[in-house]
Amino acid sequence: MKTNLRKLIIRMSRIAIYATTVCMSLTMVFAVETIGQRKMLRDIPVAFNLQQSISLQDLIEEIEDLGQFTFVYSKKDIRGVMLEFNGSIQDMESLLNEISVQAGVSIRRVNETISLKEVKRNLDKPALVEEEPVQQTVSGMVTDENGEPLPGATILEKGTTNGTTTDIEGNFKMNYTQGAMLSISFVGYETQEVSVSGRSVINIQMGVDENQLEEIVVVGYGGKKKSDITGSVASVINEDLVKAPIANVTGTLSGRLPGLISLQPNGQPGADDTQLSIRGFGQALIIVDGVQTDFNNIDPNQIESISILKDASATIYGARAGNGVILVTTKKGTNSKPEFSLNISQTYQGITTMPRPSSSSQYAELTREEWIQSGQAEADAPFTLEDIENYRNSSDPYLYPNTDWYSELFNKWSPQQQYNLSVRGGNERIKYFGFLGYLDQKTVFKNNGGNFKRYNFQSNIDAEISDNLTLSFKIQSNVQDRNFPLESINSGEASVWGWFWSTLPIYPAHLPDPTKVSFANGAGTGGAHIISNRDISGYSDTDSQNNFGTISLKYDFDFIEGLSAKAFTNYSNYNSDNKSLRKTVNQYTYDPGSEVYSLAGTYNAVPELTQSHSKGRTITSQFSLNYERIFGDLHSLSVLALYETIDNKSDYFSAGRKGFITTAVDQLYAGSTEAMSNDGRAYESGRVSYVSRLNYSFANKYLFEAIFRADASDRFPSNSRWGYFPSISSAWRISEEGFMGGISSLDNLKLRASYGVSGSDRDAGSIYRYLSGYSIASNTFILGDGPMVALNSIGLANDQITWETLKIANVGLDFSLFGSKLYGTLDAFYRDRTGILGTRTASIPTSFGAELPIENLNSQNNRGFELLVGTIRKINEFYLDLSGNISWSRAKWNYFDEPEFEDPDQERINKRSGNWTDRQFGYETDGLFTTQDEIDALTYEYPTGNSQLRPGDIRIIDQNNDGIIDWKDQVEIGKGTTPHWMVGFNSNMRFRNFDLSFLFQGAFGHFTRISYTQGRNFPTFVYENRWTEENNSKDALIPRLGGTTIDYFSQFRYKKAGYLRLKNLSFGYNLPKTLLSTIGLSSTRIYVAGTNLLTFDKLKDYNLDPEAPSSEAGRYYPQQRTISLGLNVSF
Repeated sequence: MKTNLRKLIIRMSRIAIYATTVCMSLTMVFAVETIGQRKMLRDIPVAFNLQQSISLQDLIEEIEDLGQFTFVYSKKDIRGVMLEFNGSIQDMESLLNEISVQAGVSIRRVNETISLKEVKRNLDKPALVEEEPVQQTVSGMVTDENGEPLPGATILEKGTTNGTTTDIEGNFKMNYTQGAMLSISFVGYETQEVSVSGRSVINIQMGVDENQLEEIVVVGYGGKKKSDITGSVASVINEDLVKAPIANVTGTLSGRLPGLISLQPNGQPGADDTQLSIRGFGQALIIVDGVQTDFNNIDPNQIESISILKDASATIYGARAGNGVILVTTKKGTNSKPEFSLNISQTYQGITTMPRPSSSSQYAELTREEWIQSGQAEADAPFTLEDIENYRNSSDPYLYPNTDWYSELFNKWSPQQQYNLSVRGGNERIKYFGFLGYLDQKTVFKNNGGNFKRYNFQSNIDAEISDNLTLSFKIQSNVQDRNFPLESINSGEASVWGWFWSTLPIYPAHLPDPTKVSFANGAGTGGAHIISNRDISGYSDTDSQNNFGTISLKYDFDFIEGLSAKAFTNYSNYNSDNKSLRKTVNQYTYDPGSEVYSLAGTYNAVPELTQSHSKGRTITSQFSLNYERIFGDLHSLSVLALYETIDNKSDYFSAGRKGFITTAVDQLYAGSTEAMSNDGRAYESGRVSYVSRLNYSFANKYLFEAIFRADASDRFPSNSRWGYFPSISSAWRISEEGFMGGISSLDNLKLRASYGVSGSDRDAGSIYRYLSGYSIASNTFILGDGPMVALNSIGLANDQITWETLKIANVGLDFSLFGSKLYGTLDAFYRDRTGILGTRTASIPTSFGAELPIENLNSQNNRGFELLVGTIRKINEFYLDLSGNISWSRAKWNYFDEPEFEDPDQERINKRSGNWTDRQFGYETDGLFTTQDEIDALTYEYPTGNSQLRPGDIRIIDQNNDGIIDWKDQVEIGKGTTPHWMVGFNSNMRFRNFDLSFLFQGAFGHFTRISYTQGRNFPTFVYENRWTEENNSKDALIPRLGGTTIDYFSQFRYKKAGYLRLKNLSFGYNLPKTLLSTIGLSSTRIYVAGTNLLTFDKLKDYNLDPEAPSSEAGRYYPQQRTISLGLNVSF
């Protein structure tokens, strides 16, 4: 971060110097006198009328308008100062002397610069000092730590205001007085002092000042220097987010931030969000530029930085912060001439890995084998041995086909294009940032499977209206077009992927007549070749738009130094339109002998069109007062008081018709009026909050922060609507203590501790749980002469329902050594969550007619730790930034309302109170039986009887030695599907014009369920790894098909899902600046990049991606690996 900021400053300085050079050239052309012609002040007449009262500010401006002098002063020294003149002033010396006396300021002139400084009242009378410099000249070059020219560095003659700045090549030339000491400074570098000692040429190499380049980290409602943070906060900057072109922001965060648990369960375009959980708490609150939203609305290239608040620091967001907060800050303008950035990338996406369906001969063989092994008659088996052989040989493409539906339906590589153009710049008064982005991401389906398109627009403007008033204005729009097949392409049995596993390889993909669709079983009504093709089965198109408008005003008060007020308002709205057309598709089989087509099935017998529209808006308003002061050299104080309101409203309606004569006219009016449907609903919610924060620092060693927030939620009754959430945190910068002065290798050592309370109303469900209510029944009843609409009770109300309370404690340590070459953080935390909503397990008679209400019953806790260690090295022209992080977390039930367990085994297996929340029980196994003698020698009985056992069945351990295998023999065989351990390993390297970066991310301590069948087909791993008489192994992965033990939930079906994955890899080359300058470009980088290129895991035998959702085994949109070629240009 520090190096990047330093380079940005240097680049901005070069740009600014071009403009400065032009101005200086013009000044020299039109100059009326040079330094050699310098006049004394008494020789300069006063050329304006002074027979009036005038403010010192106005007088200075009149003098500067003459073009002879520039004034240097502090505005607070002259604010409100009035001067009285009688017209007797004739020359500049007399005028400045009179100003000095009346205003109480000392005045010093050096060449054409006049400086003013307030004189304390107990000092002698102010004086005018005019210095006559001896005409001596010195020149030279200022370079950075790498020997590169440093443009814009300031060279000042110490004790005077005489100075200059370096040009675009780092050169300078200036006059100085005899015996002068030069002070050379530049932002981010240590100031150097050099004695001229009569030399005419001096070259200076600057050294980095790490303190000046200290990273500013965004926290709740503001930002802090990293050294001043007292809580557990992690951050990442834009440069690390866009190493490879990623469609979704969440995909760039995996493995980068300690404490962030991430899994990407699918790769669907536009919905490939990585599931993010801070410390395993659950879904975190996402705030973008002060407003709650989600990552789908942002292009990664719009982002400046991302911070995550993991402990009491999140309390400032109160009721919404129970699971932590992710803060996103988008880019803003800079004080520089316009800088344009153009990013172009072409990406190809391919499936990482997923189960492949069996071939036709494998399917026939497995189906026959399962039939016979289950004890059914071989003569009645669905396939004969001859059939299997015919399928294996593909003897007839229509009678015995061998269709590879995987290859038929899915692209090996699908294209993705991404373009964005941004501009940022401005001046001291107005700064601006503009962004345009476009993404086009195709699905994996070969035959018109649709795509996802996203358009992003953003404009940020920061304007200094006056010396005290600043205006910030932001507009942002996000348009998304999802053009997908009719059925869901995400996951589940009803998705395209569920249909895929019901599409059997024993049916041909195509028929001789291309106008007829082949029957492929597909649950008897269709197949994936139909469902995945928009042209055949229909479509689901969703167009949505999200708009954001933000305006904020900040005013700095004159009468109280350090006090400011800020008003902030954001208006966000969304509109979404969906249109879904379901077509009728007839499917046929074909007899090649008679060349006859037979209707075998129909998908959707009645065509149907539905359309829906949803809209909503959110208004977020904030008003805050902020006070910041430094008292002396020891005390620093910051106080925030804020009021916030959030108002939400949404509406939805839908309509549909069936009975279309033709689906070529896909409009509602073309459907039958006898089969119409409609629906509609509306929703409103609101929140009011008061926030306060106090920060205090003593000697920059002892840091303290206190936060208090009060939230009111409409999900609760008035008597429990308000929640109060305090927190306190402190830090001790041990490295700043005097007794640490002897440890030269220690740069920073800070100890942190925090404790805070936050809340949650997310699990409250309906906002009317505290009121008795009714729902409208979907069916009508005949009463009297006609149908009547009925009402259903929604259950008993609870007028005592209130907030969940979450208390979190955290201790942490930050350190850096050897000039920040080695750095790290260590955190440990404990969170207690009480008031979790639930329904009592007490039994009530069925005649009661209602369910018990929800109550604040249950409680649980989380605990864990996080460690990050990194190093930054520079060896000649080689730069290395290497870091690694590891974190662990797990949750346990403190209390869960549950019945009293009479049986100790019931309590052992089912009791939640006092146990981990993600225990998983099943049968412990000892491999498979391989002989009948092993079965006959058993001393215990299986539930279905040992007579049903055969070699290849699972050998279950009788845990309690009671001679019976039953539920009491279940033991803890694993944990849940959420990782406990997360690791990340990140590296950025540069050598000359080349750069290389990579990111490994890993997750461990979680499990996944293995499914042997999906739909009607078998995955190939079943065929390859099942037990057979020929593969009579105790350690075969898959038990005997058709056996009575295959469906037992045991260690055979619950496997460790830990993995280590190469998430990102990028290699780039920056074209030489000497070449670019000739064509007007600032920088050009060409790169190749990839994601998910390499994975280490224990699920390869099952062809499963380790991030795949548990139990789905292929019924989900698979994760994608990508290969990209890109171009970044700045000009």
